[in-house]
Amino acid sequence: MAEGEPGAAGARSEARRRRYTAAAVTAIAVVAAVVHLVWPHIELDAVTVTLLVIAVVPWLGGIFDSITLPGGAGVQFRRLTARMEESEAVTARLERAVEGAADTSQVALTAAQDRTSGEQRTDPVKRVNGLAADYLALRRNLPAGQERTRLMQQVFGELVRETGRITDPPLASWLESENGGLRLAAYTRLFLDPDPRCLDALLDAVLKDDLAFNVSRGIRALENITDVIGPEQVGIGVVHRLRTYFGELPQGNRKKHLRRLLDRFPWPTPAP
Repeated sequence: MAEGEPGAAGARSEARRRRYTAAAVTAIAVVAAVVHLVWPHIELDAVTVTLLVIAVVPWLGGIFDSITLPGGAGVQFRRLTARMEESEAVTARLERAVEGAADTSQVALTAAQDRTSGEQRTDPVKRVNGLAADYLALRRNLPAGQERTRLMQQVFGELVRETGRITDPPLASWLESENGGLRLAAYTRLFLDPDPRCLDALLDAVLKDDLAFNVSRGIRALENITDVIGPEQVGIGVVHRLRTYFGELPQGNRKKHLRRLLDRFPWPTPAP
């Protein structure tokens, strides 16, 4: 589902809305003129005129910058609309930023917890393989729900700790692995230590991953790599693939996390 130039669809939609609004206002004016010609004895007082104007005011913003009502009261349509839209966008960005901070705090807490004592002294690569197996077992043996998500989040927190102990993790093989637990290990390490050289491989893995929990963590890793590179330096091809993927995702955490990532780029963010 490829998209055109950013903002082009929105501009066309706005142009259509203005044309329809102008046509509707013209039709109403013509009807009013006909009524006046057919029944010239009908008189409208100032109160009725004012009420009629108020009734159509919400529809005039698409074709007029402002209008002055009887008595001199004025309405600045486009300026007011722009301020409302800007305020809504800022509020949405702040909400997503707060959610991101909460996610990071949760990871820090779960990373500090041990399920069993003494395991930190084992070989971290073996621990990662064991955690990957635990993760798949949770997915296989527990129904989807809060308890399974809580336990998977705990595994993720432990992977943050264990992958951080590996000097040179095999990220390429993890990202390409058929083992969803090892892919999660790669996302975890890149969340912890974002490496711009892995951007394309990480993106490929995330877009092909069929595990929702994995995708959410992979998007978090993409966020951190984007912050290291600088959003303006990320190629338009990468952004286009992310925007296309955004359009394909159902509503939920993955879409929410991806929208937060897309907010970082200097192009309009897709509608929810």
